[in-house]
This record gives sequence, structure tokens and C-alpha cells, in this order.
Amino acid sequence: MVAALVVAAILVVAWPRSGPAAIAAQDEKIIVPAGPGLTGTVTLDAGLYLPATTPAPAVIVAHGFGGSRLSVDADAQRLARAGFVVLTYSARGFGRSTGQVGLDSLDYEVPDARALVDWLAKRPEVIQDGAGDPRVGVTGGSYGGALALMLAGADPRIDAVAAVATWNNLQQALFPNNTAVVQVDGNPPSPSAPVGTGTPAFIPGGADGVFKQAW
Repeated sequence: MVAALVVAAILVVAWPRSGPAAIAAQDEKIIVPAGPGLTGTVTLDAGLYLPATTPAPAVIVAHGFGGSRLSVDADAQRLARAGFVVLTYSARGFGRSTGQVGLDSLDYEVPDARALVDWLAKRPEVIQDGAGDPRVGVTGGSYGGALALMLAGADPRIDAVAAVATWNNLQQALFPNNTAVVQVDGNPPSPSAPVGTGTPAFIPGGADGVFKQAW
């Protein structure tokens, strides 16, 4: 019985593990300006994943609300195995990054993301399309998806964007109990109603309600 257990233990240790090997991430600290009306700087906690061959195109991966760069580790590893240099980070106020959450603000989070593009422009592992212009795409889900769209709209250096399940109105996303019901001639919207009528994009909000705690 003892001999059988010893042989079984040896087989468990020696048997090769299934699945791809993990790709190591380098911890990085990226310093960005605090932003309008603030003094000092904000430190973004970031991770750099390198493919087998460089230089290569880069992808910035943004996380969802309440998450951090650790939330997108699996996505980053898949992209790195596919041949991309991947940069993940915790947005200001999340994870180990300093600063206060600005809710994807054009004054704070978007400039932070543009600073990440600047940082990638200085990395020899990333293909460069020109001076200060790395070949880079951006992706993210939910809160990170909105950041991806906003960064692509604000920075012409972004070459590709893939936003996943993002919001179209942050007030409605965080205060969903406070959304009005839109009626068309006193009735719910019908298939013959004009395109967009009665959709969340056109639903007005009132005073702030209770903050969403699902995350």
C-alpha cells in the first residue's frame, strides 16, 4: 500500500501539466500628472507582458469598474501568446494605483491612458510607426471598454480598438434605479417607433439615486 502511494505521488509530480505555460509579467510603475486642479503626480501600477518575438505591436488592456490589472491577467497572457506586447494597468484609484477615481474622465483617465501610449513609444520591444508613435491597439470591457473608445477618439496614435460590453451613460450604469421610463404617445416603444426612441441612450435621468453595489 505504501509503495503504491509513493509511485502515485511520483507520477503526479512528474506528469506534465496540461495547458499553456504562463507568460511572466514585469511589474512597472508609470508616473503621470495628477491632472487639472490637482498637484503632484499619480502612480499607475502596470504590468508588461512580452511575446516570444519582439519588436511586436502592442495592446493596452483596461479593466472593468472595481477591478485592477490583475482582473485582465488571463486576457493579457492570451494576447502575449498570440504575439503582442501587452500593457495592463490599474486605473487611478483602483488596485495599487494612487489617486482618486475620475470615472473615465477626459481630464484624468484619458490623459493617463495617453501617457501609457507615450510610455510604449519609448519601449524597444514595441514596433514604432514613427517618432513617438507606437503600433498599438486598446481593448477593455465595461468601464475599460468605455476607456478604450475614449482613448481611441482622443489619440490618433491608436491603430485598433476593441471595446467589450461598455456603457453609453455612466449615470444610468451606476444609478440604474433612477432611470425614467420613456413612453411613446403614452405607450411603450413599438417596432414602428423611430430608431433609438426609448433606448437607454435616450432615457433621461433625474436626481442621483443609490450607488450601484453589484461590482
